Amino acid sequence: MIRTRHGRTTTAIVAAAVLLAVPSGAASAGPAGDRPIDCRAWPWPSPEMVKNVRPVYSLTSGKWGDEVDVTLWRGDAGPRGEWHYWATLTGRTRPGDEVWLNVWPPGGGPWHRCGPFPVSRDGQAVSSPMAVWRDFTLVRACGRHDGVSACGRDKGAMVD
Repeated sequence: MIRTRHGRTTTAIVAAAVLLAVPSGAASAGPAGDRPIDCRAWPWPSPEMVKNVRPVYSLTSGKWGDEVDVTLWRGDAGPRGEWHYWATLTGRTRPGDEVWLNVWPPGGGPWHRCGPFPVSRDGQAVSSPMAVWRDFTLVRACGRHDGVSACGRDKGAMVD
């Protein structure tokens, strides 16, 4: 556990040699366009819980050049070894940047947003909590850097 300058407790996970600082108890309200979803009880990625971690895709160029990377991760977690998905934002981040995870519930949309989870200092890596595949039909990683937002492609959790 790591204590931030704002007194929040954070959890850290090393995934693909990147240390991701994760604010615990973060709010789940986001900008207009997606419905907020209460994801405060979702588990946070941690090396003790998540096995077989791999990136599903990354947004490494385009709108943000090569400054930041938004990645959708997958790993198996929990007693049943179910696939979990989460989003990260890494790179040359700045305060005001943020990451969130969009989920599409079974039976239809619209997208529901877990987050956003903001960057509080230059170069900070942030993560969303993990969504369990059985609870959602599609997932996608989204982020904002320098005021510009983007989301990765929709990913069906069962067809990785």
